[in-house]
Amino acid sequence: MNTTTILLAALITSSGCLDGDTSSKARAASAEQPLLAPATSTSSDEICRSFMQRQRACSEVFIPALVAARVQHDVPPGIAAQDARSGRQALVQEAFEEWQHDSQDPAIGALCDEIAQSLSPAKDVELRSQLSACLATAGCEPFVGCAVPLNLIRWQE
Repeated sequence: MNTTTILLAALITSSGCLDGDTSSKARAASAEQPLLAPATSTSSDEICRSFMQRQRACSEVFIPALVAARVQHDVPPGIAAQDARSGRQALVQEAFEEWQHDSQDPAIGALCDEIAQSLSPAKDVELRSQLSACLATAGCEPFVGCAVPLNLIRWQE
């Protein structure tokens, strides 16, 4: 499962956040806070980075939900068969291991730069709108419910 081929996941870790913050209270508070809706002038790259960082802050909820959605939709192709062979827990563990790298700021920056450079103007507007809506939600559960479907869309053209 390659989390960098589909937007934002990891879109495409172990329990909790991987941002280096050792305070679980600080991590939880940060993940639970909605972000103000980004200004319309905010670039797709900036919104993408905020979105990925919020996914990182909500890793404990995000990764299992992303794996479940990918299995349900067989994205990438073959993941449903892999789930049947090795089990969901094994897939989630593999995703957490990949997420340890993919959720780091340099990997987020590279992915978001690549996406921003490849978007058509119409996709750019759509992406900024949808990511902004997710970022405006409070709490990890609502955010993840909004974010996971966006991770199944191929934004790059």
